[in-house]
Amino acid sequence: MTTRANGPLAGLAWLKRGLNVGRTNPRAVFGGASLLMVAALVPGVLQVFAHALLRPGPGLAAVIAALTTVVSVILLGPLMGGYLRVIDASERGVPAHAADVLAPFRDAHDARRMIVFSFVMLLVQLGAFTVIMAIFGGVMEALQAWSASLAELLQNAKPGQQPAVPAPPEGVGGLFSLAGLFALFVAAVFAIGLGQLVLRGRSVGAALLEGLSGASRNLLPLLVMAVVIIAAVMAASLAALLVATVLSLLHPTLGVLAVLLLYLGAMLALYAVMFGVMYHFWRDVAGDTPAPAIAGFEA
Repeated sequence: MTTRANGPLAGLAWLKRGLNVGRTNPRAVFGGASLLMVAALVPGVLQVFAHALLRPGPGLAAVIAALTTVVSVILLGPLMGGYLRVIDASERGVPAHAADVLAPFRDAHDARRMIVFSFVMLLVQLGAFTVIMAIFGGVMEALQAWSASLAELLQNAKPGQQPAVPAPPEGVGGLFSLAGLFALFVAAVFAIGLGQLVLRGRSVGAALLEGLSGASRNLLPLLVMAVVIIAAVMAASLAALLVATVLSLLHPTLGVLAVLLLYLGAMLALYAVMFGVMYHFWRDVAGDTPAPAIAGFEA
């Protein structure tokens, strides 16, 4: 299947459609997002419980981390596929329910395909990390040493004295730039590949190849979208901090409650919007029919 290239402003259209993803069936979209959000916490809770129970050394801690990663893939792979189907049904006006997120677990073959694809994508991420380590291994070691010295400096700082913060090591800008580019590309591969797998019934290998093709052909609109998202997240974070600070001045409990509610609301919206953007990105790049253009944006 041939993937399609989109213009540089298409990323803004994907973002706008993602922000509107819950308009037709909010109960299913946001209910499904809440189920996915809770499930994503399970591996971390298991890891914390295992550490509290076993008090492991470095070797056993690495084994626990690896096992919880496997649990995460097995649990979240089918759930993400099920949630993408919920969004697809909602966008097409087909009846859908939040519990449909769990539907892949009712079909062992369907769930197994999603789990295998998730493991393959995990290997892709590890491969990308290995490439970054090969290029910037020395910079990462220097960055770790700089972070440790900075933490020690701040810990020993005296009140009223401005600590002399050392300059970050050279090459940090290139490291973060390359890491961000890799992360964006892998996320795009995952979005298209998952869409092909769960919405078009493609094999794991075909879904991965089409994900690589579609992501590489749409890097420019993805970069434009990433820049807009970073700016929006920074603005939203400042606004949330301002609200929490004002409420804390009125009463400390109000401030804590506001932070908690804002965090939960932001995470719920993040899941819905993120998968909404993934869906519309897949639809424009590899779906049978691209989504209709939004006025003012090139799709």
